[in-house]
Amino acid sequence: MIMNIIKTAYVRNNGEIMIRIIFVLLFIFKISASFSHSQLSEILPKDNVTYVKVPSQINMKFNSLVKLVKIVMIRVDKKEKINLDLTSLNDRAKEHTLPMPKLSSGKYRIEWRALSPDGHIIKGKSDFEVK
Repeated sequence: MIMNIIKTAYVRNNGEIMIRIIFVLLFIFKISASFSHSQLSEILPKDNVTYVKVPSQINMKFNSLVKLVKIVMIRVDKKEKINLDLTSLNDRAKEHTLPMPKLSSGKYRIEWRALSPDGHIIKGKSDFEVK
């Protein structure tokens, strides 16, 4: 449909309207791209990894400034919640780091939620195992 409008505009006005339409579409695309949701770019402990030596920290990296609104660790095989030290959390940051609690052998899950700059909630998880 948009291509038909552009083709008709080009034929009628020697391309002047087509150029304007292209600029408007590019402007709209740029605005929508700048308001896209934040994404997690890296998490430690990594998802679906088995560790012999547990990482010393929980580390989460995002592609924009986010505020972590929830982070929990669960020992999946025993269905118990693991206490996390949340005192080091920043208000809004691209990277959030927490000390790793002492973990024994078992299967674990980290579940998190964050508030992106555009006000949307993003969420995820990381399942890992300790041998």
